[in-house]
Amino acid sequence: MRRYKKRAVVVTALGALGLAAFGAGAADAVGTVHGNAGADTGSSSSSSSSSRAPSLVSAESASWSHGTAQANKRIMQRFTSEFLPTGDPALARKFISPDIVMHFAGTRQQGRDTYLGVVAANMKAFPDLEWTVEDMRAEGDTVAVRYVMTGTHQGPFAGVEATGKAIRAESMAFYRLAGGKIVEERAQLDMLGILQQMGAASAA
Repeated sequence: MRRYKKRAVVVTALGALGLAAFGAGAADAVGTVHGNAGADTGSSSSSSSSSRAPSLVSAESASWSHGTAQANKRIMQRFTSEFLPTGDPALARKFISPDIVMHFAGTRQQGRDTYLGVVAANMKAFPDLEWTVEDMRAEGDTVAVRYVMTGTHQGPFAGVEATGKAIRAESMAFYRLAGGKIVEERAQLDMLGILQQMGAASAA
């Protein structure tokens, strides 16, 4: 299992690597199927073509899905290591869609400016806030990330004034990407654990 610290530098040639990985995989898949078809000396060409069509589609689909997933994972590695530690609006424009939809604790919010507002509020509540990536998995257009959040409660958070207490909590989020940007996030943070550590909820 790999861990990505937010302050670590992730060096990737994102566009080139993503396109190269997908392109090579697709070309190999198509070439393999076509090569077998050319070597077939069986009955009719229509029968041969028909029997290989599902394999071709399956290989292309698998290559497309794998290439997309790996490219999206690289984007999220940069998002977690470059944007989350800073909340920089310029980086937000690079990684987040203007119309991003966010689902959190039964609420639905929309818009990159709203997202930036949430990030800014969290950083004000926990000036030393860090999100440590414990695990990251990608499939198709979705990337799942498991985090550990740490920080010191020095500003209002969830209606609780600063307590000066150190906080540690786990969080999981699913990000859906399109066109190289995050278009949807579904996040679940251990709010009960945070409130208990701040002394605002019973640990019973």
